[in-house]
Amino acid sequence: MTTVTQGSNKETRVLELLTGCEHAFRKFGVRAVSMDDLASQLGVSKKTLYRYFKDKADLVLQVFNQACERQKARTEILSDGGFNAIDAVIAVMEYFQSELREMHPSMLFDLQKYYPEAMNRLHTHKMVAMQGYLLRNIERGQTEGLYRADFDAKLVSRLHMAMVQTMTDPSTIHEFGRPLSELQKELHTYHLRGIATDQGLEYLRQRNNTL
Repeated sequence: MTTVTQGSNKETRVLELLTGCEHAFRKFGVRAVSMDDLASQLGVSKKTLYRYFKDKADLVLQVFNQACERQKARTEILSDGGFNAIDAVIAVMEYFQSELREMHPSMLFDLQKYYPEAMNRLHTHKMVAMQGYLLRNIERGQTEGLYRADFDAKLVSRLHMAMVQTMTDPSTIHEFGRPLSELQKELHTYHLRGIATDQGLEYLRQRNNTL
């Protein structure tokens, strides 16, 4: 059970509530957890939840808004680090794999069917923040000589994100019958090998051999 500090100020208290609710959604799914369940999980009264959130839909939206902001901040840190662009994109891939492994299989389906506003927030996050990170990484790799320079970086970043959008559609996940973290890893590998120069492929081979 995640316990919320009773004496927290409003901003900290809301953050704690959202973090605890996200943990519950990741573990049990979104629809399966009622406001009563969340209150019990957090060690607060249901009245406390309604003091900060209009209803469950509002709570769900704020939970995933916070998650998107956290992912954006972490992605920016990881994408600017590493020895080179390949290291950076692999670090981001591994970060999202860890996020996806902790996600209940029904979570995206629940959002799509019952909480479309939260699902739209995730879609916007992928199309804006994630595409921006990918474009910067491609341009970095081209400068470093690890990615080919004979393609339009913006177009390729948009094509990759279109594949991400398809991959994260609940019906597609069901059709493939594979964990989303595994699909994400395969897509990133496909992306890297498709844009890498001979130098980049050799670095990737050497890197994989040392893991």
